Amino acid sequence: MQLPPVYDYGTWIRHAGVENACNRLALWSVHGGTIWLASDAVAGKSHLLRTFAADLSSVGMLNVIGDSDAYNCNSWQLAQQWMETLGSSSSWLIDMPAGHLPRSAALALFHILERARDLQRSVVIAWRGQADDLPPELSSRLLAMEKIDMAPPADDETLLQVLRSSAGNLQWDIRERVLQAMLIYLPRQLDVLAPALKELEALSFEQKHKPGPAWVKQQLARIAGQLHPSLL
Repeated sequence: MQLPPVYDYGTWIRHAGVENACNRLALWSVHGGTIWLASDAVAGKSHLLRTFAADLSSVGMLNVIGDSDAYNCNSWQLAQQWMETLGSSSSWLIDMPAGHLPRSAALALFHILERARDLQRSVVIAWRGQADDLPPELSSRLLAMEKIDMAPPADDETLLQVLRSSAGNLQWDIRERVLQAMLIYLPRQLDVLAPALKELEALSFEQKHKPGPAWVKQQLARIAGQLHPSLL
């Protein structure tokens, strides 16, 4: 049975790389303002925003990530759709896909920021990318926001805590040695480890196989080759 992931503070792992963002969002919930959450790699920005939104009923959440139809409109139509999602909430959280934004999405986000200023709404945007790659209308707005950088865990123990939390989100009672094997056979990067964990869970369910050392090693070698062919 596929259960939706749970985003709450019980599944959120707080560490040095996200401490500043957590503290700043706590202040933002009281004093408002405009914040851009950024990072150089996968660092949990989406998880943090969803956790925050679940905790505050007055916050509107716009999740553009994973919406395959999000860019099939012009910028004004997109802005209208996104405004309907944000509604009359007093504060807005906006989660954008990492990397290059199509011009229609970039201009729609610019319109949203202009609307937020007119309505005196507080805004937090999570986006991993370079402002220089954006249309000047949006890049100037982002660069005027307070930028807070997040970073993935810097040590193995914290990475293991994140993997344990992710496994719990998948409703998977996984052995600790499987998680430790992942750190041995895969790059210590969240954007590699998180998808690999999901694939292991799916394979275990599909093959009705409880992961053992030999099986895990075999699957991780294959996954590593798919994610990073240079490791083959």
